[in-house]
Amino acid sequence: MNVQGKDEPTLRLTEPAAADLPKTGGKGANLAKLVDEGLPVPDGFCVTTTVYRTLVDDREIAARIDDLEDVAPTATDELREIASEIRERIRSKELSEGVERAIADELDPGRSYVVRSSATAEDRPTASFAGQHETILDVTGIEDVSEAVLECMASLFADRAVTYRGTNDVPHDEVAMAVVVQRLVDADASGVLFTADPTTGKRTTASVEAAPGLGEAVVSGTIATDNARVDRESGELVEYRVGDRTDGSASTETGRVLTDRQVTELVSYGETIERAFETPQDVEWSIADGQFWILQARPITTLFPIPSPSPDDDGLHVYYSFNHRQGMTEPMPPLVADYWRRVTATTTARIGYDLPTGPVSTTAGGIVYLDVTPLVRSDRLASRLFDSLAEFDREAIGPLEDVRERRGDDLAEISLLRGVSPIQSLSTASRLLPAVVRSLGAIVRGLVTRSYDRVPRRSREWADRAAARAIRDVREGETRRDRIRLLIDTYEELSLEGVEQAFKLWNVYFYRAALERLCPGADAEFEALQRGLRGNVTTAMMLELGDVTDVARDRPAVERALKDGRDLEAIREVDGGETFVDAFEDFLDGYGFRAPAEIEFSRPRYREDPAPLLDTVRASLETGDRGDHRNHVQRLEAEAREAIDSLERNAGRGRFGSIRRRLVRPFARRYRSYRSMRETPKYAFSQLLAETRRQVLAAGEQLEREGGLEDAEDVWLYDFDELLTALETPDRPLDVDLDARRAEYRRHQQLRAPRVIASDGEIPRGESPAESDADRLVGTPTAGGVAEGTARVVRDPSDATIESGEILVAPHTDPGWTPLFLNAAGLVTDVGGEMTHGSLVAREYGIPSVVVAGATETLETGRRVRVDGDSGVVELLDEE
Repeated sequence: MNVQGKDEPTLRLTEPAAADLPKTGGKGANLAKLVDEGLPVPDGFCVTTTVYRTLVDDREIAARIDDLEDVAPTATDELREIASEIRERIRSKELSEGVERAIADELDPGRSYVVRSSATAEDRPTASFAGQHETILDVTGIEDVSEAVLECMASLFADRAVTYRGTNDVPHDEVAMAVVVQRLVDADASGVLFTADPTTGKRTTASVEAAPGLGEAVVSGTIATDNARVDRESGELVEYRVGDRTDGSASTETGRVLTDRQVTELVSYGETIERAFETPQDVEWSIADGQFWILQARPITTLFPIPSPSPDDDGLHVYYSFNHRQGMTEPMPPLVADYWRRVTATTTARIGYDLPTGPVSTTAGGIVYLDVTPLVRSDRLASRLFDSLAEFDREAIGPLEDVRERRGDDLAEISLLRGVSPIQSLSTASRLLPAVVRSLGAIVRGLVTRSYDRVPRRSREWADRAAARAIRDVREGETRRDRIRLLIDTYEELSLEGVEQAFKLWNVYFYRAALERLCPGADAEFEALQRGLRGNVTTAMMLELGDVTDVARDRPAVERALKDGRDLEAIREVDGGETFVDAFEDFLDGYGFRAPAEIEFSRPRYREDPAPLLDTVRASLETGDRGDHRNHVQRLEAEAREAIDSLERNAGRGRFGSIRRRLVRPFARRYRSYRSMRETPKYAFSQLLAETRRQVLAAGEQLEREGGLEDAEDVWLYDFDELLTALETPDRPLDVDLDARRAEYRRHQQLRAPRVIASDGEIPRGESPAESDADRLVGTPTAGGVAEGTARVVRDPSDATIESGEILVAPHTDPGWTPLFLNAAGLVTDVGGEMTHGSLVAREYGIPSVVVAGATETLETGRRVRVDGDSGVVELLDEE
């Protein structure tokens, strides 16, 4: 028998040391824990990582492993070449006599074994490495087992494993391989148990896949499986579907692989396993002569996390993504997500939306979610919610309706009034009522005066003034900690001012409704009225960047320097460079606080990284002429004037035509003027977010300087309370596992965040509004017109350019994407609606826009497409 020791080459699964992941790898440590829990695990042992480290303690192998660190995960040919060489060198090794003797001592003569790889980086909650390494079945005798051990250890450098590690930032020289050797179960049936539904994400449903024979056919997908679904709360078998196996093989006379009792027994094992690991599990199992055997357990890493903090009651809650509402679907690091969770929770509470059952705002997977349960449960409020979403995120309506229809009786009964105190209600009313009155007054005043034509300028002046005051308030904090604490309070105050500004947008709806009554059926004219709004801060930004481009276009040396990819300092040295750089710096003075995905303020602003703007200037220089950008807006303005003429003719027909006709022009001009201010509140918020970024980075630099952090950028891995605590004693690191936070954040980046999720983890889908096919993608029209061009898929605008006439295909857009619109002929986004930023800018700039779920995954750069913003269809054209 093995005597436990530090450098033992083998450890039985029954030994306590076998649960030590650095010695036995993820798979081995998990199996040892299952044995300790009393679960039926086939007898076996582990060949430890000590053996692996001895094998690779070779100068040539070590050198090649070091070489892998210098190769990008995308350089597949080079990775394969190096990885193949390392595998061959490991395979050519021989296990020492002592190791072979230790293995032989554990083997029974004539017994068949299964030999499984067990890497130290696999089967973890943040990275499963499922299917990346080798498993060898039906191995007998010391020679074959030794050969299989070497094969498994070599598979640490399988092509896909090497790429997976590189993608997940796992250093190749920090992982090691152990090998699990277990008695082979001569299975009557095998399969996989998921303790949470891997399809819907529902944590209260267990799913079982089962097929006759050994489990490899199930895992590889080469045999049709039965599927059983069990309600874990009641223990009820909800569904049993028999797989269509043409050979007729099955384990029971009914054609089923498992009986009801066996399914229930297996799920009970799953309950024990999930409790042991404290997370939903993917469990491989076999059954022989009526006895279940647990072969392997690993976390289900593909599940999207459940929103946290969880509600206080037992009812079902449903959440909607704040990120999707903002058109930003990528996960945020912990500090940014925590910031928005706090801001949204306190802001919604101050305007009267607060819940007695727990927080309104939660986080999951780096996304902020809002509890909309009381809105979805109420017929009246649900209707209003869906009407709002129709303008901003139509794709969310289906999943929310799905929850109402299927699980409406399970939704928690929440009264919004119980969550709001009388004092809170009075405070909210006293703050917002004057704003409502002023807005109604603005409508009346706008009817009888020409003050409406000053609205865009006054709105921008408010934004600059309010943002400057908010930034000043933050900077007046006496200490760094005070300034960090003030960030959230200051944003709340600014957001309430923003709400007051938003009330002025009632003018837009008033004048639109009035015009529709005066001129029914004039959709094309209304589309034209939304274009060429040079008073809009986003349109102004595009125009001013176009002016900067013209400065370069007028100076050949500057144009050549830009096309050669030179930076600002190098451009300054060429003829005319000083003038261009000054113009560019003036632009940054006005808009340097903006950035792609602005609410994710851990990302650099344009002032810090102007490269995307310079790339846009370069792309614009390739085509077009001087002044094209302003001529384009002037054409749109002319079309708007023509639309007003058409509306007047329309209104002039019929009864009271002369009176109706006189109202059209003043109403249309007011409509355009007030519509120009729609982006202004976000313009103000973006300035404060840039200051928020500066303050957080300064705090991180202080912590790095005084010893509290090794790297200032790690400050983004804290939440706000932790950052405030760290600043109390900046010379002492907090007891926070930053490596685990970093790994979790990377995992979040690999998940697709849902728009809607329930408190039990279910991701409702809803019905697709229309069917796409091989020749077209059907989505939601958000800006009219038709354009053909080559698709350019852009996921990160910080390192992308759009050439003139290309179709921009993006996951979403916000003001930081605006420079790309200068050259785009059309827009296709994964998320959004008629009133989201990208759609607004597309309409104002006169290019068609369509929202198609999954467009960035379906379309490829270089594919020629036709974007029909009238019907909501993206046609895939023949390449010729």
